[in-house]
Amino acid sequence: MSFSKRIVLVYASIIIIPILILVMAVSSYNLHKQVQELEKVAVSEIQNDTENIYRILDEINSIETVVTTDDRLNLFLYNPDNYTEDETIDVLIEKTNLFEQIQSITPNIYSIRIFTNNEKIPERWPVILQSWRLNPIPNEWNLNYKADFLGNLDPLKSESVCLTRELQKNRRQIGYFQTSVKVQDFFPSIYSNVDPHNSQFIFRKDINDEYLCLVLENILDEKLPQLVTENNKRIQKRIINSNQNIGSIIIRPFYKMVSWSFIPEMNIYLVTENTNPGIIHGFSVYIFSIIAAVIFMTIALYLIVKYTTNRLMSGIYSVMDGMKKVKEGDVSVTIPISGLDEVAETQQIFNSMTQQLSSQIEQIKTEQSLIADTEMKAMQNQINAHFLYNVLETIRMQAVLADQDDISESLQVLGKMMRYCLRWRIHRVSLSQEIEYIRSYVYILNIRNDYTISLEVDIPEEYMDIEIPKMTLQPLIENAFVHAIEKTENDALLKVFAEVSEDRIVLSVQDFGEGMSEDQLKRIKDYLADSTYERDSKGSIGLKNIQQRLTVFYGEEYKVQINSKLGEGTTISVPVPLKRIAQ
Repeated sequence: MSFSKRIVLVYASIIIIPILILVMAVSSYNLHKQVQELEKVAVSEIQNDTENIYRILDEINSIETVVTTDDRLNLFLYNPDNYTEDETIDVLIEKTNLFEQIQSITPNIYSIRIFTNNEKIPERWPVILQSWRLNPIPNEWNLNYKADFLGNLDPLKSESVCLTRELQKNRRQIGYFQTSVKVQDFFPSIYSNVDPHNSQFIFRKDINDEYLCLVLENILDEKLPQLVTENNKRIQKRIINSNQNIGSIIIRPFYKMVSWSFIPEMNIYLVTENTNPGIIHGFSVYIFSIIAAVIFMTIALYLIVKYTTNRLMSGIYSVMDGMKKVKEGDVSVTIPISGLDEVAETQQIFNSMTQQLSSQIEQIKTEQSLIADTEMKAMQNQINAHFLYNVLETIRMQAVLADQDDISESLQVLGKMMRYCLRWRIHRVSLSQEIEYIRSYVYILNIRNDYTISLEVDIPEEYMDIEIPKMTLQPLIENAFVHAIEKTENDALLKVFAEVSEDRIVLSVQDFGEGMSEDQLKRIKDYLADSTYERDSKGSIGLKNIQQRLTVFYGEEYKVQINSKLGEGTTISVPVPLKRIAQ
């Protein structure tokens, strides 16, 4: 079916469906519906309050577990005589800090206190106290507890829901553990309710488990009948005998919904009364509901038309969203194809276009990789024949003037260098391999010259397995030799060091030659900043090659940095990612 026919069909349905819905709504909108809605609201409120209580109970139980399983605390309370004065102070400070930290991360908890039976244990207010302050000892659960023994610490004496339990060690009572939560935090509905048609109560069973006894209440409308003051024991019996932790009943003729939730851990009933005076005037409400239904259906008709239009246009919207993503650089995006109409055909064309674009980008990446390989090979060929000739001539002279041990060592170093260079297919090596190569390179330089070049490497061993492009440091050593050392023909020092940031390591080669002027430094930086690909050039070929390979391997943000001052020397830095070489 074509797109245009679907629009005609949908809009024809829009006229019929609202009429049917209106008839059904008018016929079913009655007094029973209102009662059901009232029950739904009442049960929802009581469930929310119950969930809040159990959430706080879980926090209290977790804290109690921490206390009862704390062997050091229990041993200290059981026999403090085994502790020196300093140890006693340490335990008191440690446990006080622990409970204060627990209290800080559990905002619902108002206080945590330990009461000890041993008078030798000093008090640390307001956390560790003597048991005689609990006079009388409160019940296990106290719903309106006040810590009057705290004296002038009024901020800690608010009414609270308090749990007090014995602490035992080896079947001997060693004190009490007390956790409290402010009443308004434990029963927020009682204190935050502003609806004059709702009221909340907290009940406990009486001694005979027959009727409910009022513990806490919040009555906002004194004219409303109350569960206790009207002495409706029949309703109380129904709550107790229901054997349901959560339930509700309707009280007529007031159409008051009484919903409850039983908390067995505390042996309390959380009871909520919801009333709706409008239900009594059911017929009047029924008439007005018809008018409201017409208004509602008008709004619903508008929303349905808007929704169906958006639904039909979702295919076009998906193409537009895909085009936006392509514009932002995500060329791999594909959109789902729905239906067999013209929009689906557009979606198919869009997906084909993005697939072709992705293929072309992958091809460009492959070409860039080939360029990198070419640059790598060109870089590896920089040890030219003249250099090798000079090295071999030097070794020959050693054979004449020195013992064969020197010749053997020189040939071994040269062989290692040649093997390193001639591994054409390996483009990335570990930092330790590159360091070994430049050590060999400096060794050969020292054979060739009458003066000594010292190489100082200051890189932590833990970074020696970092992956770097092959032949990264050798060109920097060679540049330092040519421009800073060879001219003076004096003993010199080359320093290789590293600086580590969050995601990269910066490798630096520093010489202590005559350095460069600002104009010379600017020319070299401008040369490196030019991203034009160069196959060959004179002067800074090594630096340009390193820069191009960094860009291809890691991205535009990895740049060679040069710092130089006349009379102080030059430092060249190369950043690489903190990536370990694959084993």
